[in-house]
Amino acid sequence: MQLGRLSFALFVASLALFGCASRQPVATVGGRVINRATYQQTLERYYGRSAVRWLIQRELLLRANEEQKLVSDKDVEREYKNALRQMGFQDERQFLAYLARQGLDKDAFWEDLRFNLILFRLREKALKPTEKQLREFYERNKLAFAQPPMVQAYIFQAPNEQPLLREKQLIQKGENIAQRAYEFYKDNPTMRSQRGLVTIPLVNDPHFPPSLLKLLAQAPPGQLVGPQQIPEGRFWVLVKVVQRTPPIVPRYEDIKPQVRAMFVQQFAPPPEVIFRQLAQKYSVTVQDLRFKFVEDEIRTQMMLESPAAFQPPAEPPSVTRPPSREGERLEEPILREGQSPSR
Repeated sequence: MQLGRLSFALFVASLALFGCASRQPVATVGGRVINRATYQQTLERYYGRSAVRWLIQRELLLRANEEQKLVSDKDVEREYKNALRQMGFQDERQFLAYLARQGLDKDAFWEDLRFNLILFRLREKALKPTEKQLREFYERNKLAFAQPPMVQAYIFQAPNEQPLLREKQLIQKGENIAQRAYEFYKDNPTMRSQRGLVTIPLVNDPHFPPSLLKLLAQAPPGQLVGPQQIPEGRFWVLVKVVQRTPPIVPRYEDIKPQVRAMFVQQFAPPPEVIFRQLAQKYSVTVQDLRFKFVEDEIRTQMMLESPAAFQPPAEPPSVTRPPSREGERLEEPILREGQSPSR
């Protein structure tokens, strides 16, 4: 069960604020107040079971890490830096601003990474992959590790060509293209945080307008091209290709961490098994009678919960996902066929 945009971190924090703040307004609709007590009751009614289960899983992982020393703060810091790079954020300040717009902070995201990494290390420890197994796995699955041809480009998108003509003139007069993109995408947080610079694979995608893909594949690097209409999406674009890279099949030595991550993902005991084993080692008791049945679930069929404390430009960190895979593209394409123009 996924909790969508609900952050367990915020859910748990809200428990501490309940008490005296129970009558504080959360929202007002037609003059009627939705107070914090109603908000809190709704959270517990619809998400209490999942929150309890995830908090138990969280404590199981922390106990295992305390005993086995699986993950250090330095490990989490490295994952954090990899995550920022893979998601396309140019610096931490941009990323923290992105988190703040979701009502989150660095600590919540950091802890999600820690849980991911602890779980991965437990699965890896149970599997104990050998060097021979990893090399054979790489040889059998080279295509899976191949990086498709990529293009990095600045993209300006608008419903008509007029604002793009204005931007083109300003850039041609010497204004910085990244700064212009930052000003241009006031209503598009993702594109604004990336200063209009995106990296996408040059492969057929049923959700990506073919004419835009063709434009990015053919536009001369370093030149402003457009405005050009993208008929499939009913919008116009101005682009500047920074670079294109050919398809690459990396050497095993260069991507060994990714090979190991994929091997563990495919062949290690699933997370549910790991949690059942931990629950057998560490006694779990649920005192709240409303959620007492969670004890039986843990003993028989541990259902995996994801903290879902972060909604990045792509898929969020998940306890079922192995840690960083260098070169993996995490950012979500922001120009989709049929998508409403950002301006």
